[in-house]
Amino acid sequence: MSADKIADAVLELGFDRAQLTAVAQHLGVAHGALYRYIGDRNGMMATAMTRAVERFDWPELADDIRTVIWGEAHAWWSFCEQHPGFAEVLATTPGVPLPITRRSLAVAVHLRSLGLPSRDALIAVDFASGTIHNIFAKQAQRLAVVNQANTMSREEITQIANELPADMLAVIVDGLIEDPWPWFSQKLQVLINGLGRSETLDPHAVRAAQG
Repeated sequence: MSADKIADAVLELGFDRAQLTAVAQHLGVAHGALYRYIGDRNGMMATAMTRAVERFDWPELADDIRTVIWGEAHAWWSFCEQHPGFAEVLATTPGVPLPITRRSLAVAVHLRSLGLPSRDALIAVDFASGTIHNIFAKQAQRLAVVNQANTMSREEITQIANELPADMLAVIVDGLIEDPWPWFSQKLQVLINGLGRSETLDPHAVRAAQG
């Protein structure tokens, strides 16, 4: 038994199913035997997340800003699809696995070398990965909204529909019910179009003005 073997068991079960008791059963050991190697649930998940990120086939960084950002977005999307429950675990486990930090910084440094200002490079990386993690982490919430809409009366649906322009209603329906990738890709395109063109602002002054 070792921490790596336990992490492998988590990956075999899937992050969405890998509770301590399930992992122990999968390995054929007593529940308490795991603590010696991983400390607690957070230690187990941190080790498993590190292992998953290290094993993933991340794309080579191209010499074009847009290609790099889109490639990284596609990679993270594929990663989260391959590892159901990863985003939820990432959101509820203290800290960030070192391989994620290293990858994010490597991409940001590369974007800077291609001419992006440091702030824009870091924002692009954070937006792409962070938004994808948020989408996958909130899948259950998204499905709950869809189910809620399905239980609404025709009158309630009609009332809401009448309050919105038809094209806006179509966008909302597509974003909630259809594949979330197109919705995310449009948001990412808005970000990419603005890179290197944004005006520098004082966020503290903006907050004070709103307060």
